[in-house]
Amino acid sequence: MNQWPALRRLAQDAGLYRAYRDISGRRQHASTEGILATLRALGIPIRNPEDAPRLLRERWHARLERRIEPVQVWVHGQGPHRLCLYAPSEPEGYLELVIRTETGETTRMRVPLDERVARRVLSPPIPDRDTSALQLELSLSCSLPIGYHDLDIHYPDGRVARTLLMVRPPTVLPPETVGLEASWGVFLPLYALWRDDPTDGATYSRLQELVAWVRSQHGTLVGTLPLLPTYLGDDPYDPSPYAPVSRLLWSEFFLDHDTSASVGAGVSSPLRTVPGDTQALFVDYRASWQQRFAALAAVARDAEQRPESRTAIQAWLHAHPQVSEYARFRATVDRFGRPSRWPASRRADVLAPDRSLDDLSWTYAVAQWLASRRIAETGPDALYLDLPLGVHPEGFDVWRWPHLFADGASAGAPPDPFFAGGQVWGFPPLHPERVREDGYRYVRAVLAHHLGAARLLRIDHVMGFHRLYWVPQGASGRDGVYVRYPAEEYYAVLAIESHRARCAVAGEDLGTVPPSVRSAMARNRLLRLWVLPFERRDGEFTPPPPLAVASLDTHDLPPFATLWDEWSPEVQRSVIAWLTENGYLRPGATPDLATIVQAFLRFLGTSEAAVVLVNLEDLWGERLPHNRPGTGLEEPNWRRLSQRGLSSFFRDPAVVQLLRTLDRSRRGDRDDDETARRSDPS
Repeated sequence: MNQWPALRRLAQDAGLYRAYRDISGRRQHASTEGILATLRALGIPIRNPEDAPRLLRERWHARLERRIEPVQVWVHGQGPHRLCLYAPSEPEGYLELVIRTETGETTRMRVPLDERVARRVLSPPIPDRDTSALQLELSLSCSLPIGYHDLDIHYPDGRVARTLLMVRPPTVLPPETVGLEASWGVFLPLYALWRDDPTDGATYSRLQELVAWVRSQHGTLVGTLPLLPTYLGDDPYDPSPYAPVSRLLWSEFFLDHDTSASVGAGVSSPLRTVPGDTQALFVDYRASWQQRFAALAAVARDAEQRPESRTAIQAWLHAHPQVSEYARFRATVDRFGRPSRWPASRRADVLAPDRSLDDLSWTYAVAQWLASRRIAETGPDALYLDLPLGVHPEGFDVWRWPHLFADGASAGAPPDPFFAGGQVWGFPPLHPERVREDGYRYVRAVLAHHLGAARLLRIDHVMGFHRLYWVPQGASGRDGVYVRYPAEEYYAVLAIESHRARCAVAGEDLGTVPPSVRSAMARNRLLRLWVLPFERRDGEFTPPPPLAVASLDTHDLPPFATLWDEWSPEVQRSVIAWLTENGYLRPGATPDLATIVQAFLRFLGTSEAAVVLVNLEDLWGERLPHNRPGTGLEEPNWRRLSQRGLSSFFRDPAVVQLLRTLDRSRRGDRDDDETARRSDPS
């Protein structure tokens, strides 16, 4: 067989897109070298196109040998259920099915292989070398609870095939189920939060204070950036919340240290200025982490000496064994640097189940125990958490489960008008086939970790459920290839875990997103993101749909004040005219920035959007962003402090009035809203 058609079929079989449409609608084709490199990143040992027929044949036989796909998705209450099997030849007799549920119950079924079993001939990928096979389709009427169940299929020839049955709810938990219809919340990165003085340090207690204040203003949610552990020492160092050490644990950096009598009421946060940003202060993470970790070590020593605390922590660690592995991992990184430089023997030392925790690893373990308690105390009914797409390539998750990640590629994004060279995000993508074969255990744990602590969870780059742009190692962002993921299975896990945790879900769907992604989000009841600058059409703004989180901006965009400054005078006049014509702005006024913000809050507040999220810094006209995408560590990303502290904006009448306008708009208080429109908000 000619190697070029075989290479195309191999790429398709492995889930590669040989072409895609860019942001302008032009069709872009993957290069042959890009396809070969991406196949190698998937673990397919292809050297050149001539290898494609052999490798395609091997994958075909491996699939027939397995007899069934590793995962089957059933929708609860929508039987009969379809089960597809493979058979190398026409089987006779009976299939014995054994289902073991999560709760330990066993169900057995005997299915005769007669005319009631649908058959379809499968054509082999290499017609001149292989024989055909059969696909058997069974229709089963059994009723199983929502969850993950093991199924064994015993064939007449003695072979046993195994698969994971994921029985999912029809959708994720609908937002109205948790009171997220016509609701609103605020957003501020936790590292930016302080109370009386910028040096008093962002902590989980500050987050709790913000939650209490928002509730007092009748708000529902407090959103922030990912609250996961990051590398803040010397090597590695990466403060980005989107490059966490793990997606299974919480950040130790934000812990308060007044939980022990041996430590004072807290620690300060060393700050620094950045040339060019003379009015802004930035967290000095290295110095702050050194100081905070020393305080944590004192807390850990104190807990070790208190029998009651030691017993409670050890019991918690016994129930969460991966925390001990993580703690030993972090301690080993502190001593020896990044794990890619470790000898192979060190892995066994870190993972030894009977190995005790030394002082350094005990500190990390105690920190995780404390962090889990602080997150729980904040309350899952108040938080809008953010789940990042990936993890640090030198982090715990990649080191602990290396087979689940593709180490020969980085996730990224294709070229667009903002990034002509494309983007290389620097973290390894999950391997779509190996994650399936592992029964999505890692994905399940990651989602459960976040959903259990939130009322609403934002899935970063939700298109990654469908496809992800892989950039092979050493290639540029222009040379990536899209790789397909089994979206139905990801949504199934999300639906199961969402219902279990009683948490609704939003998907970050900004940028170039195929219509099929938003259709799948709508079918599964995920909220989409509606962001003001992306919704302006011919001088008007499209109204937010009901299944949406609506906002003026995001952490990756300039604040609203900067956006307003960047709009030309002509655009500003057009926007003011639109706001006035639609009743969101008082006629004849010469509005200042605060008045414009108030008008847009009325617009969003009276919309059908399930949630309106307000960046607190937009309420006092912040102009510096938290992140300049694509600039990496050379810019002061992810560390700028807010200009205003809690004690300042809590009592600011202008801030309170803007939130009151939004709250009244959300509640449909038309009389108060009309009064507000007739008054001068300044």
